[in-house]
Amino acid sequence: MSNAGEYVDLRVRRLKKTDLERKPNKWLAALPQFKTAESLLDIACGMGYDSIAWARCGKKVTGIDFNTGLLTEAARLAANEGLEIEFTAANATQLPFENGTFDFCISENLFEHVPNWQQIVSEANRVLREGGVFFVRTSNRICPFTYEINHMYFYPWLPEAIKRPFMRWIQRNKPGWINYSRFPAVNWFTPRSLAKALRAHGFVTCEVFDLVERELLSEKNRRFFFLLRALKKYPFLRYLAYLAMTSSAIIAVKPRPVGADLAIPLAGHEPECAVPVAR
Repeated sequence: MSNAGEYVDLRVRRLKKTDLERKPNKWLAALPQFKTAESLLDIACGMGYDSIAWARCGKKVTGIDFNTGLLTEAARLAANEGLEIEFTAANATQLPFENGTFDFCISENLFEHVPNWQQIVSEANRVLREGGVFFVRTSNRICPFTYEINHMYFYPWLPEAIKRPFMRWIQRNKPGWINYSRFPAVNWFTPRSLAKALRAHGFVTCEVFDLVERELLSEKNRRFFFLLRALKKYPFLRYLAYLAMTSSAIIAVKPRPVGADLAIPLAGHEPECAVPVAR
């Protein structure tokens, strides 16, 4: 069996009931833009767990992926759940959609695998409507741990001159370490560098910390609200939190025309009450 086939087989074997019961990202779901959004694009949707979660919210979801085997499984799972989701084989750097097609774009665990990841940003910007939201989650270079490579702690901290040849050795000799992926992680971001890259493409950005509200936390986690509030109020403290975060996550908004409010409104607030922009 090829690495591609082994990868799909591995994903199928790892399927859990909790994957199909996944809830939408609560921070995104609380955004006013999400409440009015109709169409959503799940870029590199894999087996469609997030697509299924968003479709249950009543959104018209389109999922794209380069791996047709994963798309076949995603379509099967969605059908079993009684959901209508359009799954399409496509390259994330060349999206087959018209300008301004979607209200939301989601990209989870993709940027680290694509050398030309900047083109994904350009394409997401193109297919988003003005005022639309692009959510990106990818690797975090600051955290010493990673799920991208099994048995390799502190890999994110290695110099690039060591990372790339070592990754080639793993591909040849230990493909199981990277879950038989044909496209292993080659890019590593910090939350700040990711936000900067998105702003370079014209987006207005913020971090999940900026969206924290007490009512969005579970009863169990509300006892930690004072810590989250500190991270929200004092961004320089976030560098301590980054050490424990295996991923970098940024919310980016495509600006409206000149003269319109570019702020990112918080759930439950008027549009002029905006979150701080990540720097």
